[in-house]
Amino acid sequence: MNAGSNIADYRLSLEGRDLGLGAPTGISVFGIDFGKLLMDRIGPRLIGLQLTEKRGGEADQLDITIHDHDGQMEIPKAGAVLSLALGWKGGADVTLGLVPKGRFKVDEAEWSGPPDIVTIRARSADFAASFNVRKERSHRDTTVGAIVAKVAREQGLQPHCDPALANIPVPVLAQDGQSDMAMIRELGRRHDAVATVKDGKLILAPIGRGRTAAGKAIAGLLITRASGEAYSYRRAERGQYGGVEAGWHDQDAGKRKTVKVGTAVEGRKPKRLKKTYATEADARRAAEAEQGRMNRAAAEFGITLALGRPDIFPDRPATLSGFKPEIDAKRWLIAEVMHTLDASGLHSALKLQTLT
Repeated sequence: MNAGSNIADYRLSLEGRDLGLGAPTGISVFGIDFGKLLMDRIGPRLIGLQLTEKRGGEADQLDITIHDHDGQMEIPKAGAVLSLALGWKGGADVTLGLVPKGRFKVDEAEWSGPPDIVTIRARSADFAASFNVRKERSHRDTTVGAIVAKVAREQGLQPHCDPALANIPVPVLAQDGQSDMAMIRELGRRHDAVATVKDGKLILAPIGRGRTAAGKAIAGLLITRASGEAYSYRRAERGQYGGVEAGWHDQDAGKRKTVKVGTAVEGRKPKRLKKTYATEADARRAAEAEQGRMNRAAAEFGITLALGRPDIFPDRPATLSGFKPEIDAKRWLIAEVMHTLDASGLHSALKLQTLT
């Protein structure tokens, strides 16, 4: 597959101003003439960018390197908002057009030289500073959906809690010195759910369900051996447990009891969760969530796509084809995506975990 016949495209703006303007000449970085190379391939100012998208409560991270040959590139202020779209503007092997990738707030900025370069690090603009403020409070006699709605309202977001989780009762959830994001992330961990903020929405949805929190089906992804530049597979069995055990306090009996989930394996003890839960149902859900994490960690696959796919995002189901039979036979889930745009084109590095 010849990536050279496909032309990558991007749109990057800072506070609404396009950063792709200007036409440099004779700019050399590490011996490479970016003056001509960048104009031909990705634009007149951009040396490269990298967008990392992860599943869960971590904010997406955008790293950008821009050359400042004429001294006109400003050093962006902390909190300034960047907007990014990635895609392809030419080629027979790719889907043409731009895919919006979101808005990002500048966290760090650096100017260095020679040659003069501005380096920017930004994180998802959906994560407000107030999300990281520690709080002391308790949520009592409520539900998972009500907690998500309450936090979303306080943070100026729209709540999107999956119907499978929304009505689960929560007798008490102590927020002892936790930020709202940490508390929502813990809630997601208890129920093996994605807990994140995207496009102004606070989302809580079961991992690997194959649907968005709004109930829309997520299209599966087919990844073939021919589509990759490099790939790796890891299977880890050493140290596996024989199921998961969680404890709960039976108030009527006045003693601690346990629930077990998963398959017992001869010679292997169950993994015991440290926390004691208020009810048997809470303990079972926590044990099932931990079992799900253990199952997914049993096998991992990584691949760098020769032709970037900005439409790929975490928690999208995937099928692998053309690799080893045991790899192709598994059901997979995208855990992390790293999109890179530079003089060599647009590439996407994927990390996958198994669902089976």
